[in-house]
Amino acid sequence: MKKLVVANLKMNLGLEAVQKYITTIKGQITNQLLVIICPSFPFLSLFKSAEYQLGSQNTFYKKDGNYTGEVSPSQLKSLGVKYIIVGHSERRLIFHETNKIINQKVAAVLKENLYPILCVGENKEQKLLHKTPVVIKEQLNEALKKIDQEMLNDVIIAYEPIWAIGTGLTPTPGEINSMGEFIKRVMSFEYNANNTRVLYGGSINQNNIKSIFSLENIDGVLIGGAAVNPDLFIETLNKIS
Repeated sequence: MKKLVVANLKMNLGLEAVQKYITTIKGQITNQLLVIICPSFPFLSLFKSAEYQLGSQNTFYKKDGNYTGEVSPSQLKSLGVKYIIVGHSERRLIFHETNKIINQKVAAVLKENLYPILCVGENKEQKLLHKTPVVIKEQLNEALKKIDQEMLNDVIIAYEPIWAIGTGLTPTPGEINSMGEFIKRVMSFEYNANNTRVLYGGSINQNNIKSIFSLENIDGVLIGGAAVNPDLFIETLNKIS
């Protein structure tokens, strides 16, 4: 199975910059990786390509209705989206998404036969208090509550320590690998999901991506800042090989 690279472009790039981005990366992505690009909602259709998969940064948990400003999994699916980021720390912290809301989103994404990329991670205080495993397990349990057993292997888990996102700081490779192992163990023992893919995200760059990719219990990365500039993104991908 190919390793994953998920590019979260966040709320960046206007139309002209998007067009330049698409032109720059065309023909540059190796088929040795499964690359998923998650642009802002307005530009999803522009990013459709046979070279990579299309992902979304967010979704709502209702199929349709009077929910001004929201976008449903079925609408995203109609645009060719296959992967949807759910529960990113910025959604949790800035937009006050609760574990209950995240659980509803995971269920809605799976109902459309799409792949949720469920983000989990501890903050700095929780890390210093050595509560990381407890926090991660609670986030997993709450997000996966009442999810059909047969769907659980379609859930991709992204471990993104909050204290590392955009700070230039990262856990050691050993810490990252151990957390990947822990997440897979929880998914296997508690949910009988034995093929869970675990990604790492948090200040991924050209200097650390190769070592993170080589970790036994990590199946890919979720890239934020290093993916916004297309030249830097391709250079970062090229560091993997």
